[in-house]
Amino acid sequence: MFDLDHFKKTNDVYGHPVGDQVLCRFAAVIKKYDRANVDAFRLGGEEFALVMTRITEDKAYDLASKFSVSFGTEVVATPRGPLRSTVSGGIGFGEAGGASLDDVLAEADTALYAAKRAGRNRVIVQNKASKADEPALRSA
Repeated sequence: MFDLDHFKKTNDVYGHPVGDQVLCRFAAVIKKYDRANVDAFRLGGEEFALVMTRITEDKAYDLASKFSVSFGTEVVATPRGPLRSTVSGGIGFGEAGGASLDDVLAEADTALYAAKRAGRNRVIVQNKASKADEPALRSA
């Protein structure tokens, strides 16, 4: 799951048309890294879910990190000057014996909020504590 950081503030300061452009930029980043076995959905507001199948935790983390870093380099021109935004992500995983989509989304949501509490602009894998200690993602 992904949640655009400080999106309400973006809408409040820059207006909803700029907020819509930011949403479109994030969607474009997801599309840029389009690949088989990955389906993307906007859950509402500034929250998105990606369902990835047949992928390891490390590969899912790497792909989610690419989304985050790439989005951080996007610039939206506004009357107040250029706007860059960041995104936080949380990854949940099913189990070998199976798990419901609701359970996996709940795990991803828990990881997402851990990313927010850890300072935003990062991706956390819920069941890998070592990923939570990694620094925030930075654009090149």
